Amino acid sequence: MWLTKVNIKQSVALILLVCCCTLVTTAESLAGDDLKIDQQSVMEKKLLVGQPEKPASSHKLFEFSLRAGYRKDNLNWSEAGGSVNIISELKWENLEIAQISSAAKLNFNSEWSLRGMLGYGSIYSGRNQDSDYNGNNRTLEFSRSNNKAGGEVRDASIGLGRTIQLLDNAGEHFLSVTPLVGLSIHQQNLTMTDGVQTLPATGSFPGLNSSYDAQWQGPWVGMDILLESGLNWTLSATAEYHWADYSAHANWNLRPEFSHPVSFTHAAKGQGVFLAAGATYIVRKNWKIGMTVEVQQWSTGSGIDQTFFSDGTVGYYPLNGVNWESTSVNFGMVYSY
Repeated sequence: MWLTKVNIKQSVALILLVCCCTLVTTAESLAGDDLKIDQQSVMEKKLLVGQPEKPASSHKLFEFSLRAGYRKDNLNWSEAGGSVNIISELKWENLEIAQISSAAKLNFNSEWSLRGMLGYGSIYSGRNQDSDYNGNNRTLEFSRSNNKAGGEVRDASIGLGRTIQLLDNAGEHFLSVTPLVGLSIHQQNLTMTDGVQTLPATGSFPGLNSSYDAQWQGPWVGMDILLESGLNWTLSATAEYHWADYSAHANWNLRPEFSHPVSFTHAAKGQGVFLAAGATYIVRKNWKIGMTVEVQQWSTGSGIDQTFFSDGTVGYYPLNGVNWESTSVNFGMVYSY
């Protein structure tokens, strides 16, 4: 009987010991499984975080913008005659322009993009100077008039490029570079009114309403640089180099010895540089506001002045060159989808 009790107690103790060992083993196994699940979850999260997400704007198919701003231009040209290297020189200076423009960009095949721009500006302030010389290098000036300048400007450009992604850091910054090729045309339709003869100083004279219509057109190569951040800001920069066929025609309305409405034409080969920098900020889904600053510098080499006289004859004179510079600041809205 005592042996029986002892065996029962020993059996119970053995069972309890086995159960304890089983529970401990099971707990350790469950804890190990939980740890593996937790570690797997952490690893999955790390992998997800490690996969950089491109900013939403880089996936936009189409972008359209409207801008308005202030622009300031200068344009001048001179020509030679006989033995005088500068016989006549015209300057349009401090042309203040109110301008509007629209631009569109189409992204396709993930990397390629096509962008275009149209712009128009009205000149509301500026001055013109017309000088004539009898000596080389602007000496022996015998005639000068200082006049009011006006007119309008027009611009159009189209470009095709392929985007190269240089930096993508977990969606926080996104840097891309897009080399481009394109075509552009730029027009300045300039006027001269409210004439004042300052050499000799005879004062104002009536009836001045002359015009000079210039055009620069040709191919270009360039590059767009875009930096996007996770703070809704986007910074951009553009650089373009242009080759231009320059042409112009003028109507000197107070010169009876010239033909009208075309008194003379200009033709030359030129080049230009266009630089721009801008910033945009996302104000709501698909909408951004932005500002851009643009600088342009254009010039031609020597060319030909073809003058048409009222008696039907035509004269040819050396065109020394044409220079045009422009600076503008623009503000606008951008819509993309």
